[in-house]
Amino acid sequence: MGVVPWGVAAGAVAWCLVGSWRAARLENYPWNVWTPIGYGAVKGVFLGLLAGWCAVVVLRVVPVAWWRERGGVAVVRFAGLVLSGGLLGGLVPGTVRDFMGEPQPRTLYYFDGPRPESEWYWRPLLSEWLMCTVLPALGCAVLLAVGALVSVRSSRPERFGWAVPALVGVGLLFLPDWAASGAPEPVGNGDHVNESASAGLVVLATGLGLLVSAWVVWWRRRPRRPVGPASPGLTPPRSSPIGPRSVRGGG
Repeated sequence: MGVVPWGVAAGAVAWCLVGSWRAARLENYPWNVWTPIGYGAVKGVFLGLLAGWCAVVVLRVVPVAWWRERGGVAVVRFAGLVLSGGLLGGLVPGTVRDFMGEPQPRTLYYFDGPRPESEWYWRPLLSEWLMCTVLPALGCAVLLAVGALVSVRSSRPERFGWAVPALVGVGLLFLPDWAASGAPEPVGNGDHVNESASAGLVVLATGLGLLVSAWVVWWRRRPRRPVGPASPGLTPPRSSPIGPRSVRGGG
């Protein structure tokens, strides 16, 4: 049904937008302006992959007859199952990290020092969880459901299995230049400059990985052509030159 590729695309878009929002809040540190965008897109690829597989698991668990009926009700049920599975896959990792991890800032309070639990486990934690986990997971789930519906209604749904990851991979290859085009040059010590370079390498490696996986899927699903005509000695004749009467009468 092509659910998982759409999850990759939806996750990359959703968490890339979150990275862009983070980058807008870090303008006072030029060396770190574009890196949240790149890391957000890469994070979205893997979280979107998880969301897509969770949606597939939900579809497998629910009885097929409940959502494969004809009519608009079946479409709503299918979209609801994909949405719930995708939302579950996008919410769980970030929620576990936020509520079970150390009480220290990561995004909203990036340049603050570690804070005590009394100051972390209320408004700061809920704000970060809402902005950086819930909203992108919801956006990923919605885009995943829309893409799954497009794939199901297509006459050739298997083509989305390689075309969508390929487009995301190409987008990641151009992302470093695009995201850093309006940002100042990296300044500061070597760690700051290297962080910007390492983020670019991570984004490029993820994009190349998506392109390779898309090529493998396309290679496996491409139409197979016959190798050539069979050997003449193994091909049975269409009609025998000797009729049945002559065989019986030729004693």
